[in-house]
Amino acid sequence: MKINQKLNEKFKESKGLLPLRSLSVSSFLKVGGHLGNQDLHRSQKLLSIGRKNGIWIYDGELMKRSLRIAFVYLNYFKERKGDVLVINKEEYLKKAVSVFCDKMGFYHMQEKWMGGLLTNWSESKKQKDHFLKVQKSHGRELEKKGDRLYNKIKTRYTGIEKMSKLPSLCVILDIEENRDAFKEAQRLRIPVVAFLNTDHDLSGVDVPIFGANKSLSWIRWVFNLFLVWDFESSKITDSNKKK
Repeated sequence: MKINQKLNEKFKESKGLLPLRSLSVSSFLKVGGHLGNQDLHRSQKLLSIGRKNGIWIYDGELMKRSLRIAFVYLNYFKERKGDVLVINKEEYLKKAVSVFCDKMGFYHMQEKWMGGLLTNWSESKKQKDHFLKVQKSHGRELEKKGDRLYNKIKTRYTGIEKMSKLPSLCVILDIEENRDAFKEAQRLRIPVVAFLNTDHDLSGVDVPIFGANKSLSWIRWVFNLFLVWDFESSKITDSNKKK
């Protein structure tokens, strides 16, 4: 089944789930979210409306659908207390990711991927819990000394300190740069929401978010949109509980 058809079906299914604020194409054109790369992966041949100045351009309506479906996934797991893990390695995106995750209650991994973090979770958790014990008892002392190993491990676990079980959903900002994390999620059949550009392979991605995934403006715009939608959906949930 073609990805466009899949998105259309998921969009129809999601339409009645959350009465989200309408989204205009012009709103994300302003931040250049529709701008792809010079290359177009064969799996995305039908998703572009053409090229301009050598750059492939995404279909705005397709982007709207992908954004809505991605949020429905995020909201679904958030409502059911499922852990969501956001994965990123780009230094210039780290602050935006941290702020978004803090507000949404998500975890984030933004350092070099630790092989087996997901596929060998029981051992990963033991190592993390051991470090947290050391941090609690000797953290201040080690920080004052400027202990390099301690600071390195502390940075490694930043964002997942309180993650006690495997994530129910992974959000990956770049599946090429985070290929190992992507493969581990696939192996464990953890659903993946991924920010994709025109040169990326769609294979294995459950919910793509199409757009300029290297653009800080675009990533911030998407995060802000999801925060607005989250606020609106929370109000609806609270209102329904009072009835």
